[in-house]
Amino acid sequence: MTQYSVKYINNEAVLEVKGHSGYKEMGEDIVCAAISTACIMTANLIDKLGLGYNIKDLICKDGYFKLQVNTQDKLVVGIMDNMLDTLDSLSKQYPKHVKFKD
Repeated sequence: MTQYSVKYINNEAVLEVKGHSGYKEMGEDIVCAAISTACIMTANLIDKLGLGYNIKDLICKDGYFKLQVNTQDKLVVGIMDNMLDTLDSLSKQYPKHVKFKD
């Protein structure tokens, strides 16, 4: 199962996504592919819009993604909200494979 969480600390948000969904075998797992794509697109969009200075930490490796951003920029907050909406939608479509962790 893939679990994701977001924590807000002062003027920063920390999004963490951990694990494999287990929907199918690796290489055929559409749920993991959707999650990975959403994560990478979010970090890339922040960077492509010239807002990369708001990224405080970024880790992207097999089964783990962490994005820590400055939340003082409204556009960055909107991008992060979109990412969370995407993960929330996936967790509703695939509740046995994606879960929000408090």
